[in-house]
Amino acid sequence: MSRRSNDKDKPETPGPSIRPELVARICWYHFHDGQTQQQVAERVGLSRATINKVINDARRQGIVRISIESPATPCAELEARLREKFALRGAVVVPSPADEDNVRHIVGIATGEYISKVLRQDDILALGWGGTVYAAAQSLSPRKNSGISVVSLSGGLPRSAIINPYDNAASFAKILDAQCYYMTAPMYADDETTKKALMRSSAIRTVVDKATNADVALLTTIDLTAKTWIIKHGAITREMLKSLVAAGAVGGVCDQYVDADGRVIDHELNRRTVAVPLSTIRKIPHLVLCAGGSFKIPIIRAALAAGLAHTLITDERAAIGLLAA
Repeated sequence: MSRRSNDKDKPETPGPSIRPELVARICWYHFHDGQTQQQVAERVGLSRATINKVINDARRQGIVRISIESPATPCAELEARLREKFALRGAVVVPSPADEDNVRHIVGIATGEYISKVLRQDDILALGWGGTVYAAAQSLSPRKNSGISVVSLSGGLPRSAIINPYDNAASFAKILDAQCYYMTAPMYADDETTKKALMRSSAIRTVVDKATNADVALLTTIDLTAKTWIIKHGAITREMLKSLVAAGAVGGVCDQYVDADGRVIDHELNRRTVAVPLSTIRKIPHLVLCAGGSFKIPIIRAALAAGLAHTLITDERAAIGLLAA
């Protein structure tokens, strides 16, 4: 019995239909998102054989190395619209992962690549913390004798973990061969009086002064949704989260919680936060905000309203949501 041919197994004719943007998108899905060729084929509506050819051609042409080095980005139109709508200097939008729980990793990888390009010899990099910042370190280009300084913008967590202000800053400093400045204090003081005393201390003042003179700041956002990592990393409790939401917070930046318009809310947790103030961070010449996922849209929008981004690095779902409102 002859076997009936299946159109899905036939490669489409290569040529104008395989646009550079689609090639970049296919490479993102396969190499960054870890999808199989069959999964990518189903996602973009092409055959597996065509996906295989696109990927092999991309490797031969040098588009794919450790990162995707194509001049055509898969989300160029969204990037242009974000720049225009929010008066941004730059925007990087990456294809969303099939599983949104992986969005921190995807956006982080793009962030590390971006920071590697913009960070210059002897620059001061002010650093937020979180899962996306942790992922950014994984794609950061190593340097030697960089003269760079890395400054943590937040106090520390009470227990050790790879995703905390101390270790995020240490990872960046090690890869960049940089000096590292820590805020040697807890993230939240016991009370407002203690917080004020800590912020007056010479150790904390040194860090704040260093951050004031930073050339680039890498920030991320804290969401207050069911997907938040802030509770599992021990920064706040569920009761605190509920209290913040009740007070009008949509999320935080550098452990300072803001409303939908980007204003720091009147809440006892903000009064106890040991961190470089957002008013100081806002004056840094190049603010890079990295955050993705549909669940982060409210806090990303708030951070943009607060003037905490010159460049936004996000994913496709978040970008579409930001542009829809």
